[in-house]
Amino acid sequence: MKRPLIVSILILAAAVAQAEARSPIGGATMPREQVQSDPLGPRSDPTPTVAEAVARTQIEKSGYTSVRGLQRATNGGWNAVARDQRNAPVAVSLDNQGNVTQTR
Repeated sequence: MKRPLIVSILILAAAVAQAEARSPIGGATMPREQVQSDPLGPRSDPTPTVAEAVARTQIEKSGYTSVRGLQRATNGGWNAVARDQRNAPVAVSLDNQGNVTQTR
């Protein structure tokens, strides 16, 4: 009765050791690229509200890309940072009428 139990434990231990040896993480460290800070700031929340998604779409339809930092303004509009046609970071605002303007 003890012999099958010991054999099972040895087989399990060998399988675990083999799985660890194949693991890409397995304790080995790989060099990473330097983290570059983005002048637009951190990426937006991956689960935006419907209103945020609509605002982002309106800003992107106006020719801006990489819309980040979307915040609701006190007047009901939206403020964000995006990239313009020259790929330069700019502040933009979206009013209640759907008009997108570049702010300073």
